[in-house]
Amino acid sequence: MIKNNGLCIYLEQLRSARHISQLSFVEDIISLRQYRRYLKGESDIPFSVVAQLASKLGLKTDTILREFEALRLEETKTMNDLYNLAVNYAHKEFNNLLKTINPENIIEASNLLLYKHSITVNDYYRKAITHPQVRQMNIDLVNYPAVLEQGILSTYEMLILTFLIDVMPVDDSNKIIDKLSSYLNDQRLIISGGNDKVYTLILAKLAKRSGILESYHQVIKFCEIGITRNRSLYSYYLMEFFYYYQSLAYHRLGDDENFKLSLKRCFNVLEFEGNENKIKKFVNLINDDYDIEFKTYVLDMYQKEQEKGK
Repeated sequence: MIKNNGLCIYLEQLRSARHISQLSFVEDIISLRQYRRYLKGESDIPFSVVAQLASKLGLKTDTILREFEALRLEETKTMNDLYNLAVNYAHKEFNNLLKTINPENIIEASNLLLYKHSITVNDYYRKAITHPQVRQMNIDLVNYPAVLEQGILSTYEMLILTFLIDVMPVDDSNKIIDKLSSYLNDQRLIISGGNDKVYTLILAKLAKRSGILESYHQVIKFCEIGITRNRSLYSYYLMEFFYYYQSLAYHRLGDDENFKLSLKRCFNVLEFEGNENKIKKFVNLINDDYDIEFKTYVLDMYQKEQEKGK
């Protein structure tokens, strides 16, 4: 059995492109009613049925599977691009990309979820919908609060829940954070779909929100998970944010040693990447947060360590 109606949607697209009627397509294989159940995801499609439908299209099964996977990855990239444009307030670019997407042709249910979420976020940030409206739209998208009882979550469900943290009452925000924290402790409960960056983004958002809620030990915990995960993936994605959020948490907790260590590591990541705009952003943030000259402060730390022979 193939537990993914996305493949059925792809087969349907190929059928339509070849101008084959649905009735002819399924004849001598399955009933039209059953085919439509596969399309809706109401039933898992047997591999043998996929092979027979592929034959009707004049294609080999392995060819269809390879092409489907390539299309799925391309679609996922497009939806991630759409989301990034939404959260970065790039409204014009968002609308241009949106025009190229036909939601009826989206083959992955998770990608359709991100597509819908991205539209709500873009509309909210351009003030086309209100705070209560965007909250209700995303509550409906993930079926909150019932989603908190699910045994497994996708990264996109987690992403939407993370967004809800910012627009829900404090009690609900804390429930969501607690639930996501329990999932993050056991990655077997998360369907990543290969979206490692989305998972890392969720951790950064949770760390930031926990800081706003003054849950500083939670900030440190989420940052440590993100840092450890990045190291295992040989990635620097959002690493400067993890170290920055940690520095804020340690500073609030009065842990001067780890505060300085976090600042130093944040500085190292920024210097390693060499993005001048990003460096300027963090220098301004940190200078304002701690009333210091960030670069001078860190270089002084290195000088003192060198003098002590560290």
